[in-house]
Amino acid sequence: MAALSFNAAGAESVSQILNSSANKIKSAKSLIAGYTITADGHSQSGIMTISGERFTISSPQMVSWFDGKTQWTYSAHSGEVNMTEPTAEELQQINPFAIIRSFNNRYKAQLLKSPAGSKKIRLTALSPKSDIKGVVLTLNAKTLFPTHIDLTMSNNQNVSIAISRVEEGSTLPMSHFRFDAKKYPGVEVIDLR
Repeated sequence: MAALSFNAAGAESVSQILNSSANKIKSAKSLIAGYTITADGHSQSGIMTISGERFTISSPQMVSWFDGKTQWTYSAHSGEVNMTEPTAEELQQINPFAIIRSFNNRYKAQLLKSPAGSKKIRLTALSPKSDIKGVVLTLNAKTLFPTHIDLTMSNNQNVSIAISRVEEGSTLPMSHFRFDAKKYPGVEVIDLR
């Protein structure tokens, strides 16, 4: 009985931590995060701006905009912009902050032993068909913003996202989250919706 009570209290505690983090992310007018993503021995750094469900991601290789429905991704290599309407799971792979907001519906959460000043949480996908089968999420204990996110994909590929900073910003117009063709003259837009 004592073990069951302890596990229930631990599950409630991890739920409270994740809900608080999700609410903080959702209620911010905007968040600006610096990140470095590493996969298959390659790293790429950039800046992400988030406002509710909307985001922009900017790196030397690509820029991506998502207005809550449509995503535009500009590749510097191809000189093209692809337009898509990503699924909720695809959004989690693109915007790691979306994982925190969707943990209740998609993951089982477990609090792990954490270094001082951090809260470390393992998320295990509830669906065996999930593209992301596991996540180890490290949050700053004071701000509850993520500092590191390690993803294990269904093909066992590991993706590591180090978040160097998260700052709260002001309210941004919808145009900030949409592709502006005037800024990319001559770029071909390919509609994949």
